[in-house]
Amino acid sequence: MSRSSRPSASALGRFLRLGGTGARIASNLLVQRITPGRAGVDWEPVGALLGDALGQMKGPVLKLGQQASQWQDLLPEPVSAALARLQNQVPSLPFTALEANLQRLYDGRLYELFESIEPTPAAAASLGQVHRARDRQGRALVMKVQYPGIHAICEADLRQLRRLMPLGRLFGTPPARLEAVYSELKRAIDEELDYAAERDNLDTFRRHFDDWPGIAIPFAAAELCRPGVLVLEDRPGRSMADVEQAPADVRQRLAETLCQWLAEQVFGLQQLHTDPHPGNLAWIETGALVVYDFGSVLRLEPRLLAGYVQIFEALRGPSSEALEAGFQMLGGRQPGSTPPHGLYRRIHLMLHPLLQPGAQWDFRGAALHQQLSELFPLLMSALGSLQPASGTLLINRTLEGHYWNLYRLGACLPIADLLAEHIARWRKGADASRP
Repeated sequence: MSRSSRPSASALGRFLRLGGTGARIASNLLVQRITPGRAGVDWEPVGALLGDALGQMKGPVLKLGQQASQWQDLLPEPVSAALARLQNQVPSLPFTALEANLQRLYDGRLYELFESIEPTPAAAASLGQVHRARDRQGRALVMKVQYPGIHAICEADLRQLRRLMPLGRLFGTPPARLEAVYSELKRAIDEELDYAAERDNLDTFRRHFDDWPGIAIPFAAAELCRPGVLVLEDRPGRSMADVEQAPADVRQRLAETLCQWLAEQVFGLQQLHTDPHPGNLAWIETGALVVYDFGSVLRLEPRLLAGYVQIFEALRGPSSEALEAGFQMLGGRQPGSTPPHGLYRRIHLMLHPLLQPGAQWDFRGAALHQQLSELFPLLMSALGSLQPASGTLLINRTLEGHYWNLYRLGACLPIADLLAEHIARWRKGADASRP
């Protein structure tokens, strides 16, 4: 793992680096587009430039790059692939850059409470890094440590990113989507910096899924946590990014567990773990799924659940026109506009067969992402009828991220039957709670 210096909190310095990267990308694309005889744009050098610049900067800029790696519908494939490498190849800080701050947080008793702390990070991320440790009871732990000064870095970066977001148009991203991306990023940063809330989320999920076979969630060592330091049980596993190396029966077991866990989050707990990138999910040879990082958890409003259920049942039913009620319930329709029935018909035609009773959804065989890309012109023509539905962006991004996890697993599952079972229990519980 490569090393870097402590990230600078200088707003000017980070702005200049961001602006310089944007200018180099724009220059590269301009040269390519005016070069005689060139058939198209080569996105490989753009991806390499972005990956290198964002990986070194840390903070919200890096977080944006990591999120963008999941946007296969927005970015050229070479750019998305370069950003995906940021999940596991983030340059780390030497432990000496963190140690003095840790001693201060622990009132000079760091090594009275911890028997050992490994100086080489186990992982590095956008806002902090992880070190394995042992406490005086001999427990194997990990310490999530925020980078010193990261709050100031986040404030500076978010201001500058707001100004630089229009650069996203170089990739053909609509302005409304760029604004939604910024809002999602700001929310994610605020949540990821709040370790107290993450510990509460972790405790909630552990209580709910305590007796679930095949799900492992690490505990928090509350007495060792400090502001900016979250101390957790060490539950090692192999990244979901490497899951294609697992035997077929293990991958199938992982896929079943992942889908059941997701459905129970939504309809049982009614809270959703919304950071589904492969680095937050691990697997072990027994087929158990290990879940990390509960910094981003969304409480699901009954209105949203009802809207998604309405769409699910419309897709199972005989008529695409029933989708209109679901989109209306979610708030995804422009008031007074004509329903986009052409788009509804294409979506229904694509998903209806996969959602019938007994149907097996083969995630690789169906290649749903390819079919969705063919809908893009129809979707663009329907923009006058549709609008971003409040509260759905993060849910949709989470579902998209898990689609790719299931694709990696080569999953083949009765998705409709699984969802119908959870929906029936949810409705029964909702009926029972009514006076």
